[in-house]
Amino acid sequence: MRVFVAGATGVFGRALLPRLVARGDTVVALARSPERAAPIAGPGVEVIEGDLLKTAPGRLAEALEGCDAAAHLATALRPGATGPDGSNTNTALRIDGTRRLLDAVLDAGVPRYLQQSIVMAYPDGGDRWLDESTPFDLSEARAAMGHPVAVMEAMVHALDPSRVAWTVLRGGAFVGPGTFQDDTLRLLREGTLRVPGDGSNWISPVHVEDITQASADALSRAPAGSTYNITDEPIRNGEYLDGLAARLGLPTPPRDPERSQPPSYRCSSAAARRDLGWAPTHGIWPAALD
Repeated sequence: MRVFVAGATGVFGRALLPRLVARGDTVVALARSPERAAPIAGPGVEVIEGDLLKTAPGRLAEALEGCDAAAHLATALRPGATGPDGSNTNTALRIDGTRRLLDAVLDAGVPRYLQQSIVMAYPDGGDRWLDESTPFDLSEARAAMGHPVAVMEAMVHALDPSRVAWTVLRGGAFVGPGTFQDDTLRLLREGTLRVPGDGSNWISPVHVEDITQASADALSRAPAGSTYNITDEPIRNGEYLDGLAARLGLPTPPRDPERSQPPSYRCSSAAARRDLGWAPTHGIWPAALD
């Protein structure tokens, strides 16, 4: 396969590219600069300099010519993603970037499309399981999270799956090297981490290598017009943070009842296990600490 990847230089893209190349695919990787492209350059990877939010639509379509699939993995979650005017790069990538890439996919006649999404747009589910039929939380309080994801997915779902065989993967919170798990470990080592509330809310993490495998599987054989949660087994937030602390040889982090408890996401990935034969293999704990 010849696969176009937007977001190729992020933690997700950097994990996916070698997996695709190893199985014989050619990757067309979009990168904003030669410096950002340097870590992903190598045999089997063709780098196209460009920006999903700025590159001319015609040039995007040219880059997609001859591709068998396109994957939108681009996000901007690190500090600095929100500008002084309130604009948010991550929201722009989810809405404007998706629209621009889908237009280019249609213009170039690319037959398969993969969209990265997230389970954190679901409502607070408490202890109940959340599957792909769960509607997103579009309340005013969660608009910054839920609205862009809902708009993004709606654009993908509007595609005729007989023309573009699309798949949406709703990933859990990434763990593994280069993810926010590194920040959590740092705070634990510093002794500054406080567990919001009593820590009983569920989280649904997934190792970046595991969602990478799910993405490779989806690009090869996901049914057209399919949506899947991709998470490891859910765990309560307090248990997760206690587990990290124990692996570091540190005391259990204190609970902070004054801080609002985050929403609870107890997500099921049964559909991906059934349809794709996917299962997590890397676990959620840092390998260096086991």
